[in-house]
Amino acid sequence: MAVQLFAFNAKKATVDNLYYLVQNELGHKIEKYEQNIIDSTYLYYYQKCSGKWTKELWEETVDKSVELCNNKAAIAASKTGDFGEKFLQSLIVTTEDAFTGFGNWLNKNSKEYENRHK
Repeated sequence: MAVQLFAFNAKKATVDNLYYLVQNELGHKIEKYEQNIIDSTYLYYYQKCSGKWTKELWEETVDKSVELCNNKAAIAASKTGDFGEKFLQSLIVTTEDAFTGFGNWLNKNSKEYENRHK
């Protein structure tokens, strides 16, 4: 993954650097619709961290951008203007919530397993 080669520096956590990293991951020059996806993802995570990037959050932002640039629903949304932008923003939040929910489920049940099988 390209982000692992990137020596994290919060000052380099810019949308232009995100374009570069995602472009490397995708293996081609980013298209306008992909740029829209990356912009939306960057803005979401930027607001989430109030501009105070951590290495983990930056990696998540890169990963989510790449994932969404390969997601057919995100691509279609990105190509449909204002509705698409709102749909894309909702998709980012939904996938993040699903991942967080899965992580919480995994941790909870892992602890329950440990409690039962001590």
